[in-house]
Amino acid sequence: MIIIFLRTVLIYVFLIVILRLMGKRQLGELEMSDLVISLLLSEIATIPITDRTSPLSHAVIPILTLASLEFITSALTLKLPRFKKLLSSEPTVLICNGRVLRAEMKKVRISLDELLCELRQNNVSDIAQVRYAILETNGKISVITNAADTPPTSKDLAIPVAENGIMHVVYCDGVFYDKVLTRLGLDRNWLNKQIKSAGLSPDKVFFVLVDDGGNVRIQNTDT
Repeated sequence: MIIIFLRTVLIYVFLIVILRLMGKRQLGELEMSDLVISLLLSEIATIPITDRTSPLSHAVIPILTLASLEFITSALTLKLPRFKKLLSSEPTVLICNGRVLRAEMKKVRISLDELLCELRQNNVSDIAQVRYAILETNGKISVITNAADTPPTSKDLAIPVAENGIMHVVYCDGVFYDKVLTRLGLDRNWLNKQIKSAGLSPDKVFFVLVDDGGNVRIQNTDT
């Protein structure tokens, strides 16, 4: 049991080091410790399933060990900022005031083509428009454009815009969402009137959506 415990801890630390060396771009959206836990758990959980001769404890002990390590590292990263830097690197500035920082790009191993691709995905075609481009700890690149190159908002143009909020499901496949209707100050009678005004019957309706501004979207079952 002790050997299994120690081997789990060693593998955990080893994977943390390897992923730390690989850099943020390889990690995707997961934090490094979360990715390590996911990798190890997926492997450990299959041991007693695929190998019937292996005792269940050979999976239970490593899983409990990993859970404990995750709780410990989470507590340490909250209390010790320096410890957090060991597990997950800090954000890296790649572009500052329209100038690409070549040294920083080399550190995180990002090519100019990759950077330009990220800018295009953020609807930026010219590096000169970029105030900051920052490689975040989750591997994504945040792009902040210059104020002069930022599209004006309705507030900047002094145009009144209704706050429609989000769409809420109030009916779907024959089910009435009464709690949502009540929260919106509506009821089934109102809903039936909306369905009838659309020239449909409830059995011919796939869903009904209502936003905070009172706008209604109805789709029938034939589409």
